[in-house]
Amino acid sequence: MDRNEIQVNIGSTLSDEDNKMQTNNEAVPGIRISGISRRFGRKQVLRDINMDIYPGTIVGITGMNGSGKSTLLSILAGVQKPTSGTCSFYGRDMSADRSVFSSMIGYVPQEDPLIEELTAAENLMLWYGTGAVRKQDAVQSLQLESFLRERVSRLSGGMKRRLSIACALAGNPPILLMDEPSASLDLHQKELVRMFMMQHAAKGGIILLSTHDKDDIMCCTELYYLQEGIAVRKNAEETVRCLMEGRI
Repeated sequence: MDRNEIQVNIGSTLSDEDNKMQTNNEAVPGIRISGISRRFGRKQVLRDINMDIYPGTIVGITGMNGSGKSTLLSILAGVQKPTSGTCSFYGRDMSADRSVFSSMIGYVPQEDPLIEELTAAENLMLWYGTGAVRKQDAVQSLQLESFLRERVSRLSGGMKRRLSIACALAGNPPILLMDEPSASLDLHQKELVRMFMMQHAAKGGIILLSTHDKDDIMCCTELYYLQEGIAVRKNAEETVRCLMEGRI
């Protein structure tokens, strides 16, 4: 089963098997995080994280720097392994089926995974193949056309961020994991990315993001606050107030 079979109205349709799972979202969430913990030596970074995340949602994770937000996303992307616990994506357990990472997940890490010596178009070709890069939906929706021929080393931070998001969209993954997606973006670019996130969710996709941006937080359908490795569900308005008061 590849990405084009599992995605929910994102350039294709669900396979028959996944349509059955999708019929009752309460039975099979798009992401089910079960008891994930992560320890580095004596430091417990994540403690028994449990979440059910359903198609069509944008779920935000906030918390102080070093609270474990990036660690959690990297575990869900398959970059790190948890000390204990597991996660399933549309019913497929990540510990038993490692192919789930390449078939279902697009990951935007905090550091842009780009090759500086190549142009923006050449970076995209590494993910999309040598086809018509300009015609890709991500290139158009994120407005990358104007700098496709530029070397990445010459791009601004905001351009690199949008290019990284476009790379993560190769294969139309139904699940996007985004670590601080608004970092380095100006107001217009942030609005572009938020519009994309809302469109992705409206088509049945899932976005799980870490953020300190108040406008990103207000876009979320669910919100969690990480403190001392524990995830606590929060209200968006309350979280924005804490952010403005410098408590996050």
